[in-house]
Formats: sequence, structure tokens, C-alpha cells
Amino acid sequence: MPEQNLDAERLLTSHEVGALLQVNPSSVKKWVNDGRIAAHRTPGGHRRIRVADLVDFLHRHAMPIPRPLVGASKQRLLVVDDDPVALSTLERRLKPHLSRVQVALTQNGIDALVMVGSFKPDLIVLDVYMPDLDGIEVCRRLKLNTETRHIGVIVITAHLTKLIEDDALAAGALTCVSKPLDLKVLLTHLGLLQQPLGG
Repeated sequence: MPEQNLDAERLLTSHEVGALLQVNPSSVKKWVNDGRIAAHRTPGGHRRIRVADLVDFLHRHAMPIPRPLVGASKQRLLVVDDDPVALSTLERRLKPHLSRVQVALTQNGIDALVMVGSFKPDLIVLDVYMPDLDGIEVCRRLKLNTETRHIGVIVITAHLTKLIEDDALAAGALTCVSKPLDLKVLLTHLGLLQQPLGG
């Protein structure tokens, strides 16, 4: 297949998907038959897979996104912080990237767990200190659930200590960093910046 970016609504054959993912087309057909990838049938009975549905499948199974598909889907980011100023600041800093990132915000861990089901984030930024349910406990619950354990989590805190970092990593976080969150760290974990060499 050509290397250009594919439109999210474009329909692909099982062979085209197989070529993109470097897998046998029969594997793609099996994923469709098992209900793992949404597919449409042509009047002639052939399967067609929408690029956006393929990207969603890859995200759900933590599979790498081939270069032609990178532009087809916005990364979904959920930011959870009980400080409204921190939320609005991060939202403002993400504005230049809104063509590639869809952002949802909430101020407590309980709402975050509810929103995960409907918003289906690719990455969650969790503040440690929040009333009712702290960020590390939210991370722990996400990682214990087979439906949500694939979601990347960055834990942030204004009072970073080795103990907090150890707790966050033990709960399944990708990383634990100080506030304010370095935008490069966030964009790298969203797959929108290349990992630095040796990083």
C-alpha cells in the first residue's frame, strides 16, 4: 500500500489491512469473524474495514500504528485533576495539538472511572492528591480491569517523592512526574512525538 496518510473513513480490504499490519489476510478475516474489528459487507459479500475502526482495534490491543494510519485517528486524552487552574492550563497548552488530540477533563477519580467507559481514552493523566479517590488508586483499578488495563496512565503530583513514584509504578503507571507536566512527555506518550534517542 502507498505510504500516504489514509483518511479515517476510507474502506480497506482484508488484503490491504494485512499488508498494512504485515499479517496474513486470513488473520484479519478471523479478527472480523470474532467481532474484534468492525467490518462492513459489500453487496457482493466482501468485507471492508473502515480505517478509523482499524485504528481503534490497534489501540485496544496495544498494537503499533503503521505510519499511513497515524493521521486517521485523534488520540483520546483524559486529564484528571481536582485543581481547575491546572486543568485549564494543560488544556490551553494542548490547543496547538487539537487536530491530533481529543481532550476530556474531570476533577475527581470517581468521575474519571465513569468517563473511561464512554470516552475510551488512549492515555490518562492522573493527579495523585484528589478527594474521595486518589490518582494512584484510580490507576490501580484501571489496571485490575481487563477492559481498561491497556490504557496508558501518567501520574502527576506537585510533591513528587520516591515513595509516590514507586507506588504509581507498582499500580501500573507508565511514569510518575512532577507538576506542571512537561508537554513533551505527554506528547511522546500519545505517540505524537518520536521517542528521543536513548530515551
